[in-house]
Amino acid sequence: MTKIRSCRFLSLLLAILLVVGLVPTAALAAEFPEEECYCEECEAEPSQEPIEAEPSPEPKNESEAPVSGLMWELDGGLLYIYGNGNIAPFASAEDQPWKDHRSEILEVMFDESADMTIESLAYWFSGCTNLACADLPGYISEIGYHAFYDCHALHDVMLRCNKLPKLVTGAFVTNHPLEWKTDYDPRLQFTVLNADVMYDLCEYDWTADGTPVHIKVQQAQAKLLAAAPMAKAAPALAASASGYCSSCKTTCPYTLDYEQWTESVHCIRHWCSNCGLDQCGGTNAESHTYNSNGYCSKCGYYNSDYDHSICYHTSTYTSWSGCNWYEYCRSCGALVDWGVSHGSTRREWNDCHWYDYCRDCGQLMDSGVSHSYSYGSWEYYNTTRHRRAATCTSCGETTYDYGNHSKKNTAVPYNSTQHKYGSYCAACQSFIGSVSYQDHTFTYGSWQNYNGTQHRRLRTCSACGYSDYEYANHSLSYGSWSSANANQHIRTVSCSCGYSTTEYADHTLTVSRQSISDTQHKVTSKCSVCGYSSTANEEHSFTYGEWQSCSDTEHRRTKSCVCGYSGYDYGDHADENGDGACDNCGYLMSRFSVTVPAYLSLTVSQDGTVHAAVNAAIVNNSTAAVKVTAVTVRAGSGWTLVPYSTNMANAKVDTKQIGFTINNAVTKQTGSSEALTLGSGWNIAKNADLPLDYDAVVSAMSEPVNEQVLTLIFVLDWAN
Repeated sequence: MTKIRSCRFLSLLLAILLVVGLVPTAALAAEFPEEECYCEECEAEPSQEPIEAEPSPEPKNESEAPVSGLMWELDGGLLYIYGNGNIAPFASAEDQPWKDHRSEILEVMFDESADMTIESLAYWFSGCTNLACADLPGYISEIGYHAFYDCHALHDVMLRCNKLPKLVTGAFVTNHPLEWKTDYDPRLQFTVLNADVMYDLCEYDWTADGTPVHIKVQQAQAKLLAAAPMAKAAPALAASASGYCSSCKTTCPYTLDYEQWTESVHCIRHWCSNCGLDQCGGTNAESHTYNSNGYCSKCGYYNSDYDHSICYHTSTYTSWSGCNWYEYCRSCGALVDWGVSHGSTRREWNDCHWYDYCRDCGQLMDSGVSHSYSYGSWEYYNTTRHRRAATCTSCGETTYDYGNHSKKNTAVPYNSTQHKYGSYCAACQSFIGSVSYQDHTFTYGSWQNYNGTQHRRLRTCSACGYSDYEYANHSLSYGSWSSANANQHIRTVSCSCGYSTTEYADHTLTVSRQSISDTQHKVTSKCSVCGYSSTANEEHSFTYGEWQSCSDTEHRRTKSCVCGYSGYDYGDHADENGDGACDNCGYLMSRFSVTVPAYLSLTVSQDGTVHAAVNAAIVNNSTAAVKVTAVTVRAGSGWTLVPYSTNMANAKVDTKQIGFTINNAVTKQTGSSEALTLGSGWNIAKNADLPLDYDAVVSAMSEPVNEQVLTLIFVLDWAN
């Protein structure tokens, strides 16, 4: 329950949310079910700890957040996915690493050579509303639930293997027919769809997803597949037309898909190009129409009993395209054999890598590596040699170059007190063999100022050349204090090394105050160190007593200042906590306090019976009577208000219509909002309540729902 109070005599506007829960009969009981939370925070599960994977070279745009070995980049609308290991399944669309960029994704491509295992694509691309093309590799086991949910722009799916991943019902929700491919044949210059994949796609129940499937095939492909006849269904051949769409309520272009159904008939589907609905409401069977080559002219199904063009290719001829040769039958033109024969080559470079390509067709014939090195500093390798790193200036590859030591007895700095002496190679800066340690022999320079606390002098070892500084604290002398400003005094500080500065300190003030008016007193301040003095006027600093009522509208309290001034402070009565009394002095005041239910539930059983709460009421805790002056009903979540008198038996399923009544005030219009006509009986006496008797008529739903469908806005005021 929500309690609302006001300390002013004004109208009170209360917005109350009415939630209608539609659940099956099995959920009904003598008591109402407990409330459950369906917020995103309660549904979301903790994301799994990411596992770092090797980043791909030159990341394109986004900084990836790896999930169990999963890596990704987004560049110009292309989402590129790579990584390694077994990728953990997503529990919801919130597990998507790219969830904040869904609307930017236009195309999806996976690293085909990645060492990854993806058990399911469930929720992977849910909500990517602008995704048009998806390129899927062979290491995906399943296209799971909501994999492409709400992907209304998706129309092209490329499979990088000859086996269709398992399709889970509910994986696709798209307005476009899906065009499936598995390869591209350069010999015939068209997209190829593997026969097994075609069969599995035709077997899948696409109507359950509400998504049309469009398997695009050319006659030349059908001939190629006929070279090894199969008993499986041939894919659909698409045609275009236009007609009236009952969903769009207008004339729309649509696609006619002819899909082979049995050995004797194929089915016809009419897919609207705008909304994606099958305008026939199902499938229409039609007998095959075979041509002289044994193919149905509409669905492409092959039947050898009708093929009158079988040829045994006894005579052939050869045709060249670049370095590719094709041998065709002179009688029927069928492709009998093909091959490749390359000529001279040309060389290209990429960093230090060279590639030889065929000049005619561009085929890679040979490759190799040739480096150009730059060298680092020499480092000790063993007792006879040192080495240095050799790095290629183009590609960065590293190797080593070796040289012999050049030894000489030398003293080299070791630490601040000693140097090492022995056989020393200046090239790699290393001692060869045993060494001895000797104390430095220092010579010293003059002291010089270093900072505000120290001076220093340089010391140098005459044997090894080591040098550093010796530090000592300043020996300071001080001048006399003099006033610098209203807050501080100043004196000089100096050292024999030449260091000199000034030192500041706050005044040590003696302060006295004398009252000069009701709001101010005079302050006299004097420093006991430097003699500085000043006078100034300042506001009183009051100490207050307790509030006491002095009239019906005011209260007062005593106030006094450290300078000796005293008087009274006045204020208006106020009741912020709504208890009817002044918050400061306790003086009794009027109050407006009304309690309204924050949640009114409705439950609809499977037979259409509506159940409402029986104990809902508005409670008046005010110091006088109040009344409800207006009630407004607003529909939400896609629902429409209709008159309460509507006969819902005639309403279509899932039209989301609702009529509502409360305390004999009913909805009379169709729309999204309505101010109800109120009769008598909406006054609430002091310390009384107003029972809320409400009901609704609801159109039938194909699935249970639990969502906020109505918002009630109550306006209350004093009754008099």
